[in-house]
Amino acid sequence: MGFVVFLATVLLIVLLTTFLVIDNNRKKAIALEKQQQNERIDIVSSRYQQVIQNYSKARIIKPKDSSSLMKISNNFFVMQSKNEENISNYEKIIGHLTDLFEVELSKFELAEDKLLLSKQIYAFTEQLPSAGHQFNSDFYLHQLPSLSQQVITTQYQTINEEAEESLLETEV
Repeated sequence: MGFVVFLATVLLIVLLTTFLVIDNNRKKAIALEKQQQNERIDIVSSRYQQVIQNYSKARIIKPKDSSSLMKISNNFFVMQSKNEENISNYEKIIGHLTDLFEVELSKFELAEDKLLLSKQIYAFTEQLPSAGHQFNSDFYLHQLPSLSQQVITTQYQTINEEAEESLLETEV
């Protein structure tokens, strides 16, 4: 009988140790996954913030507009959880918006007409939500893509197309 109690105690200790090791490994895996997710978010966020800072340095936008634009990136996960799907959406949406702002900034540098670009961005920021809870998935998936089209300056598109055509003609 004493042997059975001893064997049961040893098995219980082994099971408890195994459970603790497995649970610790699971917690480490979850922490690593969260860290990787945060790194992905930070990469997209820092790129976006850098573009907004470039707009501020070029004096295209006012500090108030800069903070409004920063809210787009900062409030993404206020009303949404951090899961793989939402992080992919964040990378796609904020990445697209960043690309759009970079293209518009390069158009400005070519044409040197910051007034038009400044007006476009001001009109864009005026239509952004004012409260944090309004930055929800519906805003990011449906409203923001259509709002971001207002930033595109069509005047420079024709200038760029004409410049490309003249370059092609001179090469021929």
